[in-house]
Amino acid sequence: MAMSTKRAAHFLLIPELLYSPPNRAIIEALLSSGYEVHVFSPNLASSSTEYGPKVITHTASYSFRWVAKVILHPFWWSVSCISGTSEEPLAVVGLLAFILKKKSFTLADEIKAGSYRGNSSERWKSLCRWAMKHAKFNIVNDQSRVSLLREYVPLSSQAHIIVYPGCFHQPPDPSVDYRKELRQDWQIPDHALVVASSGGFNLTAGADWLIKALQDRPELYAVIQPLGVDPLALFLLENIPSIDRVFLQRDRLSWNEAWRSAVGFDIGMAIYTNQAPQFQKMGISSNRLCMFIAMGVPVICSRQDSFAFVTRYECGVVVSDYTEFLEAISYISANLTQMRENCSRCFHDYIMPTDRFPALCRAIDSL
Repeated sequence: MAMSTKRAAHFLLIPELLYSPPNRAIIEALLSSGYEVHVFSPNLASSSTEYGPKVITHTASYSFRWVAKVILHPFWWSVSCISGTSEEPLAVVGLLAFILKKKSFTLADEIKAGSYRGNSSERWKSLCRWAMKHAKFNIVNDQSRVSLLREYVPLSSQAHIIVYPGCFHQPPDPSVDYRKELRQDWQIPDHALVVASSGGFNLTAGADWLIKALQDRPELYAVIQPLGVDPLALFLLENIPSIDRVFLQRDRLSWNEAWRSAVGFDIGMAIYTNQAPQFQKMGISSNRLCMFIAMGVPVICSRQDSFAFVTRYECGVVVSDYTEFLEAISYISANLTQMRENCSRCFHDYIMPTDRFPALCRAIDSL
């Protein structure tokens, strides 16, 4: 059987997204459709990847100068489709697709509107929106973001939008033995109730609620896997009075390692109090929420319409303030066994990555 010569170019905002759940799904879908995938991002060295020899990384710069510099390279004429994540990469996706007359699609995993506008110039943002408008299809990570994307771009009612969650379609196995191993490494008793925060750790992600809860509930333990924490905040965190009941993950985990570690938690936090439109339409676009539920960990979510399913499936509790946060910890603790089982039902019946992945493959295969 002859090897396919189809090539796809996929652009990322930052190199760390190479193995994130939605980008992994896109890359694996491209591979299943017979593409050789070339991934571009700033500061990404040219090399092979854990996806295998048909996925190769390259450096890129999101500017008009970079497009002008590379556009005449013969490589681009061998590319069949071009894709990328929002927001800065999409202007390059749109420009290359237009100049080379190639088909394109986008992953709108960040919708930088309102107070979450970002730092791009209005000219560059206009090009990003233009790229999404002319793409064959756009991907958002939650149904609630369909209307947000249509308004932001804006897109016509006929535009093809696919919903694909911020979730691995083949999550790691929630191993009981690994849970015991983790608890030993964390020096946390096996019977202890552990609340976890993974990802951004700041005031809009409930960091203050968790630190205060550790003070008010002396039986509580925590695992904190922080991202984007400056050295001063990390120093202060290391010196809170309850630090002896906290495992603080100082080294950045890979996406897969972070998901595997969730098996050691009892309760996960998916708090988003930032009032920008994107953060009030999180739903299953939230990697941390998908991670917790996939690994059987009930969640405490901030109150918003996109998290209504958490209440419906009884796999967590939605809260509005610190008092409700404390009450949620008590409620989940008292119903932990049943809520763990409910997480499995929610994962298979609502998040449904194993059902959504074939639909993504079909959309890419149709290009």
